[in-house]
Amino acid sequence: MKLPKLQSFIVSSNTHLKFLALVTLLLLLGASYFHSTGGTTLTLKSPYDPPGRNINRAKVVPSKRPGDPPVLAYWIYGSTGDGQRILRVLKAVYHPRNQYLLLLDASSSLDERTDLALSVQSHPVFSAFDNVDVIGRSYAVNQMGGSGLAALLHASALLLQLSTTWDWFVPLSASDYPLFTQDDILHAFTSLPRDLNFVQFANTSTSDEDGRVKQVVVDPSIYERKGTPIFYGKEGRNVPNTFKILAGSPWVILSRSFIEFCVEGWDNFPRKLLMYMSNLVSPLEFYFQTIICNTPAFHNTTVDNDLRYHIMSRNDSLSEMGETVIAARALDDALLQEIDNNVLNRSANGVVPGKWCLAQQANVTRNDETKDKQIWGDINSVEASPRGVKLGLTLSQLANQRVDVCANLNGS
Repeated sequence: MKLPKLQSFIVSSNTHLKFLALVTLLLLLGASYFHSTGGTTLTLKSPYDPPGRNINRAKVVPSKRPGDPPVLAYWIYGSTGDGQRILRVLKAVYHPRNQYLLLLDASSSLDERTDLALSVQSHPVFSAFDNVDVIGRSYAVNQMGGSGLAALLHASALLLQLSTTWDWFVPLSASDYPLFTQDDILHAFTSLPRDLNFVQFANTSTSDEDGRVKQVVVDPSIYERKGTPIFYGKEGRNVPNTFKILAGSPWVILSRSFIEFCVEGWDNFPRKLLMYMSNLVSPLEFYFQTIICNTPAFHNTTVDNDLRYHIMSRNDSLSEMGETVIAARALDDALLQEIDNNVLNRSANGVVPGKWCLAQQANVTRNDETKDKQIWGDINSVEASPRGVKLGLTLSQLANQRVDVCANLNGS
């Protein structure tokens, strides 16, 4: 049996991804995966397939006819000790249509990463649909330095290689959790323009961010094996005069077309900006907002909302979270269990049921030819609950009422 390769919708954690230019270039070219050569032997293999090879490895390819639900590409990441939390998030956001990439950073051990890959391999649903991968050879990620953005861009580039069908890229941490089932989320996104980006902007002017932009930092996690604290340079630098810096939430949901623009390099600006932001604190709070507002083609593709409910205290309740898609920051076990029981209908070790599940297919019988095989429902059909229908209406209103956020923030 093939061992899934190591790679990561949604409650957001308090961890912020960051990046550095050189590291990103190296990671985009040099990541490796666990690959099974038979039995339990593990070797490392380049993620890039030879030219002409079919890179979509899913055994069941999602239908992409007009009116079909979208395909979401989830990246779920964590640090040492987060393996079981990543698996819980994976099961809470799982659907056979989607693509999943998991990462445990270099603070974890090889044994932890292997255990995560084996847990994915041994799960009958993940094995049947072959749409979950785990990044094997890890790297250091500092949440306050540049290496976090490098990790996110690396993951998005790998997901472009792994699947040609996904529509939106959704990064999650091990501390995030969905507030809707995947049937509800896929239903809600079905009627949206596929080039839409959910990127929240800060309610501040560019000058308010000048102090952060001028401060120079170095992230040793770019060149050290383990995560290392950033340090600050003695000298500052000028605010750029060839482009405008914008800030906002580090949590995003990005369209495939925008991800391709950022990582495939036919325009030089995303790469130049990556180089500039390699020495910026919390670059994920600036990078995508700045690209969008300095690239006119993307101005009107943006909804100023990250679709996250950011939990500020342990007194926050499920009823307060409303129609946000993801809960952000660490949730305690009691609140996670409440979401599983009352929102997702997820059993302790199971995935969230949907219309694709056999249990919901009436009058399914097995004969001698099928008794040893898994039988699944239609993965191209979703059935939304009343909450999912309401979420779809809310997202459609956000899309229809969007304005040119960049023009407002730039004062033009």
